[in-house]
Amino acid sequence: MNQNNSLDDNQGCAPQMNEKPMDNQFSSHLDYQQDSDYNQDNNISQQYPVGIKSGQNSEDEQIIQAIIRNGFIAKVFGIVAIQLAFTFSFILLCQIRAIKNFVAQNEGFCSFLVVTSVIGFIVSVCLISCSRSLARKVPINYVILFFVTLCESILATSASIYYPIDIVASAILLTIAASLGIITYALKTKRDMTSCGMALFVFASQLFFFGILSLFLRSQFLNLVYTLLCTVMVGMYLVYDVQLISGKFGIQYSVDDYIFAAMELYIDIIRLFLEILRILSKLQKNNN
Repeated sequence: MNQNNSLDDNQGCAPQMNEKPMDNQFSSHLDYQQDSDYNQDNNISQQYPVGIKSGQNSEDEQIIQAIIRNGFIAKVFGIVAIQLAFTFSFILLCQIRAIKNFVAQNEGFCSFLVVTSVIGFIVSVCLISCSRSLARKVPINYVILFFVTLCESILATSASIYYPIDIVASAILLTIAASLGIITYALKTKRDMTSCGMALFVFASQLFFFGILSLFLRSQFLNLVYTLLCTVMVGMYLVYDVQLISGKFGIQYSVDDYIFAAMELYIDIIRLFLEILRILSKLQKNNN
């Protein structure tokens, strides 16, 4: 308003410009400058939290981004911890002899449950992976993630229910220890794995064909080698996903994709558990 008034006064009194006092012109210019500074301060206060100012350098913005990223990391690991607690508790619960007897007596129903879980798992993963709006919409994203966790828990239980409880418990403990070690390595190392996504995909594709070959050859040695290579691959994928979550190398998940990031990390750890379970089972058979 002060600017418009000063412009109108200047236009309307152009022939008599010398008759307008200099003090009024200078004061209107100061009023306009103060209004601009006030609006600019309001914009800054809306963009940045209290206690942090926007300087011309990027240090403050980097601090804000670090705070947001740390909150994202904590949220993802918290969700994954709840998922793993549910899955491992479900697996151990199904080690009860009464449940094992129920499974042995109702193989048809259990087979139907496994097939339904496979379909539900694939559909839920596709919904989170292919629909960004669903993956970011609360609470439907949590509901879909719960179905992913439930279906994966049933599938992991169906794979481990026929093993002795000591093997299963040992596999769970080794999985937790290995996951913590791999996550720590991924956060501390200076080696960038986020640029190796295509190489990991090629490695996984080659392992798929190697697994088919080992099925036809029926060699225990090849099966053991295949299991060890799968364990290495899962560990590499775990490092890859953790570095995408941390964002320390630039390539990173968006902070809005916490559900997708938690799902990827959870699937990696469950796959690691299944591979460790197979290794322990093969080692026990060789000892016997």
